[in-house]
Amino acid sequence: MKFIQSMGITAIVLASLSLFASPLQAEAAPYEGYNYSYWGAAVNVPNAYVPAGIVDGSMLAIGKFKDPTDMYVAADGLLYVLDAGNRRIVVFDEQWEVVREIRGFVRDGKQEQFTSPQGLFVTKNNHIYVADTENRRVVELTGEGAFVREIGAPRSEVIGPNFQYYPLKVAVDNAGRIFVIGRGVFDGIIEMDADGSFTGFMGTNRVKFNAWDYFWKRLSTKEQRSKLAQFIPLEFNNLDMDSEGFIYSTTAELTSKDPIKRLNPSGEDVMRRKGYFNPMGDIYSGAASQSSLLIDVKVGENGVYSALDSRKGRIFTYDQDGNLMYIFGRMGEQEGTFRTPVAVERRGDQFLVLDRDMDQITRFKPTRYGTLVNEANDLLVSGKYDEAEGLWRELLRLDANNEIAYAGIGKGLLRQGEYKQALEYLKFGYDREYYSKAFGKYRKEFVRENFGLGMTTVIVFGVGLWSFKILRRRTRGKVKSNVT
Repeated sequence: MKFIQSMGITAIVLASLSLFASPLQAEAAPYEGYNYSYWGAAVNVPNAYVPAGIVDGSMLAIGKFKDPTDMYVAADGLLYVLDAGNRRIVVFDEQWEVVREIRGFVRDGKQEQFTSPQGLFVTKNNHIYVADTENRRVVELTGEGAFVREIGAPRSEVIGPNFQYYPLKVAVDNAGRIFVIGRGVFDGIIEMDADGSFTGFMGTNRVKFNAWDYFWKRLSTKEQRSKLAQFIPLEFNNLDMDSEGFIYSTTAELTSKDPIKRLNPSGEDVMRRKGYFNPMGDIYSGAASQSSLLIDVKVGENGVYSALDSRKGRIFTYDQDGNLMYIFGRMGEQEGTFRTPVAVERRGDQFLVLDRDMDQITRFKPTRYGTLVNEANDLLVSGKYDEAEGLWRELLRLDANNEIAYAGIGKGLLRQGEYKQALEYLKFGYDREYYSKAFGKYRKEFVRENFGLGMTTVIVFGVGLWSFKILRRRTRGKVKSNVT
């Protein structure tokens, strides 16, 4: 309770500090930046990213994109765009020069094409995996577009005879295992070995059984039951893989409390959710229609990941602990806004967002504010606490209410052994977990540093008390002797 009361006072202090903060000259963006405070309120902050340009196929003399569905930045920096409507893959280098177009492939001497492909993944050796949805297969190609193999529907006794295989998204780990998200597949992510043989489902979005809801369903009419929540697992809609082989997945269902997961090789969700709120996009307690619909996730370095909200056109970026670092983007018709965003990628310090209806890619570059957040977090994770602290302090000069900066400074001070100072900054950052850690460390340090003085005080007090008692007894003895 004292911690909460203290945080309430801190909120007032921070609000007053913001009056004296140096304003950041806003860089051009068709929207205002915002984030969420500890109390769940949306607060204005400087924009972390702003539009840096549009990429349209017609501008590059390769013809306009048509209903593009996915894109992927490979390890060598090449960008692969799945231009589904034109049945091709377009490859760009970092200067946005067209490296090649892949318009289908030759198989057994015959030309074949993709049909409504929805997903794309490129391995470290530049092999391309395409979720060729309406052809009900995953196709593996070389980086130049030569056919390698076709991976068809999974076969197993655990898969029912009515199973419909329409692959939407695909990913491949360093061991060559293949992970596929299928349309209407509620059992989890389809896992195959390097040979393409089915090995099982992983990461099933299990649903908790509610006996009360089940009781009312039994009493409801058919029409009423159709409007009630169904007792079925939630369907994955996208995935990405980090350098350690963990799968980050998204679920677009409004009823999902954890729409972003980090799955280990056993399919267990090991996502760290240490922020003020679980990673879920916008924070709303009202109607479900106000919630975010997350349809893509991109994993960056040092555990940072970003999720794309198709309903609001926003990109939410979180650190390794699940703290919301920044938000940018929105729906609209201006440059830097979207109509139907379908994929998000990151190349260097820029974000790329693919819009299916606008048939274009929007590039976003970091502002000074965004650069400070990114670099300070990277230094903190790398153990360079002194350098990180300097950037966090600079960030506070741009935004005096930035709770992430206060918490970042506090974590750095904690790791440097400056426990008392860390307590103050962690309190301003509303970080209860690290505040408790700092308090425990400070308490031990205080006891250790003052143990000698404390013991000396106890001994002196004990000796004094003992001497007083002896003196008192002798005094009483003399008085009795005189009376006698």
